[in-house]
Amino acid sequence: MNIFTWKYIIANFGLFDVNNYPFVMVVWNIILAMVPYAFFLAFDNLWEKTRFKKVWQKICATIIFFFWFIFIPNSAYLIADVRHLVTYCPTNSYLSMCVSGSWQIMFFFVYSVFGWAFFVIFLRLMRDLLGRIFSRRTGEIFTFALIPVIALGVLFGLTERFNSWDIFIHPLAIFANLLRYMTSWLYFRNFLAFSAGLYVLYFFGNFLFKNEIVENKRTGKRKN
Repeated sequence: MNIFTWKYIIANFGLFDVNNYPFVMVVWNIILAMVPYAFFLAFDNLWEKTRFKKVWQKICATIIFFFWFIFIPNSAYLIADVRHLVTYCPTNSYLSMCVSGSWQIMFFFVYSVFGWAFFVIFLRLMRDLLGRIFSRRTGEIFTFALIPVIALGVLFGLTERFNSWDIFIHPLAIFANLLRYMTSWLYFRNFLAFSAGLYVLYFFGNFLFKNEIVENKRTGKRKN
């Protein structure tokens, strides 16, 4: 086979799949992870223009915020896709490491870092906006309370294969799974681990990412 053909490149560098993970899913999941930012911009723009003074403005704001709420777990979900590394080497590989697939470690690490950055930045943006609308303490309490909910959303997508829009299509199934996570130790343990992990990632990421995107956005508005 000619090594300069597209067929060879695709077959050997996994442009269509990485460890049986379709590359198109990478693109799709990143798009889904960006959706909360679009809803945040709409929410922020409505607040700047109207201050939610009228009833219809409050209703619109509530609807926009609700969609932000059900899509925000998609940002953190990218972190969970590192699971595709679990079986990336054959069982007979020397010391369980295969040279041909080692590059996948960096691929999935960078992919998950996108999720970490999106999760932290998008949550901080909403926290700051709610702080301006209500109070700084309200924004902080909101963030602290929301992280376990995001953990549940990630787990629902990871283990139950729910999507954000399933809250409209299968609400009873989502409620049933919520009860299972609260009553079964096996499920509750996963919930605790994911919640704790997201708290660590948020507070550490908040320290790392806080200056550039978020602060520039706020100072830019004040100058105008």
